[in-house]
Amino acid sequence: MTPIDWNEHWALHEEPEGATQFAVEMAERVGRFIDERDVRDAADFGCGLATTLFELAGMYPSIDFFGFDIAESAIRENRERVEEGGHGNLFFEMDSLPAPKTLRRFDLVFCFSTLHYIKDIEEAIRSLFRLVNPGGHLILNYPNLYSKKAKEKEILPDDGYSRRRFSLLLSGENVTSQRKIRRILGVNPRKFYSSKMYNIYVIVRKPRSG
Repeated sequence: MTPIDWNEHWALHEEPEGATQFAVEMAERVGRFIDERDVRDAADFGCGLATTLFELAGMYPSIDFFGFDIAESAIRENRERVEEGGHGNLFFEMDSLPAPKTLRRFDLVFCFSTLHYIKDIEEAIRSLFRLVNPGGHLILNYPNLYSKKAKEKEILPDDGYSRRRFSLLLSGENVTSQRKIRRILGVNPRKFYSSKMYNIYVIVRKPRSG
């Protein structure tokens, strides 16, 4: 279970303009990473309205991109956009963390602004890493002590919806760190990007023997 009903959320809400712009910027950063590697397919877990994926699919028509999300409303809207835009290399399926059902493996998996809503974050991180092909990469950001403090200051006392949405983070229940990610995966995560101290993105390479 997640703190809020994501199907209802995406049925009722548009993606905020700031979030859309940031998603486009992340697509550019992921694209620069792809430019330096042989990536045949990639997946976004917790894709939501998939701005990053749509940008990447247009930039790299020879790569297959897959978006997974728990919200049927988001998946339906994304599929409609695919049909309208003719993105033949972009696919969407319903699936969720911490225990995704897909049996596919990918050269690149990324998970942005999603682990903040997952209670069993250790299992979610392990699951994401299992979806990566040997020699491939996982990119993610994660709830940490700095993001907890930032949300405590940001959310107004009478904003019950946001407090439910970020309840796991506010309680500290799923807070983690790069040190814990290293312990969970047995591989050292490296910094991929950091917009602010509380919004840290790391990248982990899966050993070819893994």
